[in-house]
Amino acid sequence: MNYTTWWFEVTDEDSDLCGEQFFVEVGPSEHPLSKAWEIAVENFGDIEMKCVRRVSAFEAEMMGLDTY
Repeated sequence: MNYTTWWFEVTDEDSDLCGEQFFVEVGPSEHPLSKAWEIAVENFGDIEMKCVRRVSAFEAEMMGLDTY
């Protein structure tokens, strides 16, 4: 199965999580970035965050951030 990994960062300055970075990994989908956003919101709620970019499995492993 082919997964896509997206790198996110919490940007909400009013949140204790500001600066928190994490990955969201999604399986095959017509809209993988939309699905990644859904997963990010499920895990972090309604706070400001941004998707930094798509990363390879190798990059994600080397960076060692939490993956959802």
